[in-house]
Amino acid sequence: MNALTRWIDARIGLFSAWNRCLNREFPGGPSWRYVLPGLLGFAFLVEAITGLVLWMSYSPGAQTAWESIFWFQETVQLGWLVRGIHFYAGHGMVLLAGLYLVQLILTGMYRAPREFVFWLAVAVFLVLLGLMLTGDLLRWDQEGYWSTQVRTRFLQLLPGVGAGAFKVAVGGSDFGHLTLTRFTALHAGLLSVALALLLVWHGRVMRAAGLAVAAARRTAACCYWPGQALRNALAAVIFLAAVGLLSGQNVFWGDHQGQLRGQYLGASLGAPADPAEAYAAARPEWAFLPLYQFANIFPGDPIGHSGLSWKVVPIFVIPTALVLLLLLMPVIGRIFVGHLFNVALLVALAAGAVGLAFAAIQHDRDNPSHQAAKAAGEEQAQRVKELARGPEGIPVTGALTLLRNDARTQGPRLFRQHCASCHNHVDADGRGIVAEKPSAPNLYHFARRDWLAGLLDPQRIAGPDYFGNTALRGGEMIGFVKENFGKRDADDKKDLESAVATLSAEAGLKSQQDQDARDTSRIAEGKKLLLDTYGCTDCHRYAGKGSSPKAPDLNGYGSRDWLTRIISNPADSRCYGKLNDRMPAYGESATDPGKNVLSPREIGMLADWLRDEWYEGK
Repeated sequence: MNALTRWIDARIGLFSAWNRCLNREFPGGPSWRYVLPGLLGFAFLVEAITGLVLWMSYSPGAQTAWESIFWFQETVQLGWLVRGIHFYAGHGMVLLAGLYLVQLILTGMYRAPREFVFWLAVAVFLVLLGLMLTGDLLRWDQEGYWSTQVRTRFLQLLPGVGAGAFKVAVGGSDFGHLTLTRFTALHAGLLSVALALLLVWHGRVMRAAGLAVAAARRTAACCYWPGQALRNALAAVIFLAAVGLLSGQNVFWGDHQGQLRGQYLGASLGAPADPAEAYAAARPEWAFLPLYQFANIFPGDPIGHSGLSWKVVPIFVIPTALVLLLLLMPVIGRIFVGHLFNVALLVALAAGAVGLAFAAIQHDRDNPSHQAAKAAGEEQAQRVKELARGPEGIPVTGALTLLRNDARTQGPRLFRQHCASCHNHVDADGRGIVAEKPSAPNLYHFARRDWLAGLLDPQRIAGPDYFGNTALRGGEMIGFVKENFGKRDADDKKDLESAVATLSAEAGLKSQQDQDARDTSRIAEGKKLLLDTYGCTDCHRYAGKGSSPKAPDLNGYGSRDWLTRIISNPADSRCYGKLNDRMPAYGESATDPGKNVLSPREIGMLADWLRDEWYEGK
């Protein structure tokens, strides 16, 4: 083996270089104060390795970025761990670089002859912030998309060059494929290479400055191995353990039985970015929270007659001034009073940043709108992942299509936008979608047995949950119910239950399939009651009878076809006809879709949501 190692070393110098590294002189001997620079280098290696693995599976595109990350997180073996380590190690590097700057200032190690050590450390910190900014968008979820959109649009505030700078940054007038490719190139290419070069340069300059100081002070220098190497190795193990714990933290709480590890471990992934639906809960990463809160103090009004917004001050002017002041610290700190000024400034900035960050967090915690938007975003993220795991998977048009075609997701939105001006959709405890001024029936559990039991209840049909606030409150239906179901003896109750079961069975609800199958005899009996005893066909068409109906067709009552027909045009002869009370037609024209308020797809999703029918994951 010795002959082999000598042969290799004679040609490439590998083992000689390794020995020089282990035996290089360390000024002042091993110390924990030298750990942070070495730990930054180790964290960069972790980021480079995990980033390369991620890059091999990542597809930067508006319809592929989120999808490729979802696939990597939940399908690739240990993909959740790789992504989690990359995410948390990246955030850890920002924290380590910040602590390193604090250490240099507090210990006075930023002064001559270490000025370049400090300046390079500042550059490393700024590049890491750039990596955090660009990496935030790459997952292409609602949080990353909207928070990055806000940050990049600040460029438009710059006079003269703002509009052009924004177009260069995003690759056009708005976010899209080019934005992702540019941010990917910046993150994985330009900034990562710049960070590697800065770390190497910083290491060489730091060692040269340390040896110069040791020589001037006649301090003994020791070898890197084993004292300093063991300290750095222990710090690296602690760092990697912390990153691993953060990646797997969700294993310690919650019920995850039957779930894949990628569903609850690793870094979080929100719902795919939707340019048509703003995410009100979007916030910047923790490192930018102080700046975010500071910027909120300033109004968006123009400064005098200049046309410049006041937002330019906290976002561009003050941060630039602070960076310049930071770079001047080695000059200011040449004298003792200047060093005290630098330390006092550092303490003030750190206290202000922590205070602003906590203020931002507390404001969001106390803001019901923010909490509601955050909860809705988390629910939407879980839903799209559930759909993506379904039998049909993710379509070629992207995961966003799954949400846009999902009755469970779109139904409430459509109902709030088009129906909640008149209808409630609330349960017995008042939870759900509440109209500002209810003037039509409550549609919660529409066509189910409990809803129909209330419709045929003499005490409730004239109430606000049914016809009490409509033009039908004085109609024949209320008189019919009071006349036929006013009595409450055992036979009347049995007849009522049969009539309810029969009408509800017309809807063909999946939630009542088993119950309908068990009650076939009761449903048959109820059909006879509706046709013969109660004479429903005097007003309604039902089971081939009712030649001149004055009220909605009871065939398929509450079914998907019935609901889509009544939503499309309630004044149709098979629906309410002339009895229609103010309900608009949302899809009246079959020949000119441009005249319709809702598309057939939207009407179908609304009908499915009212029927509580959508895809349910395992």
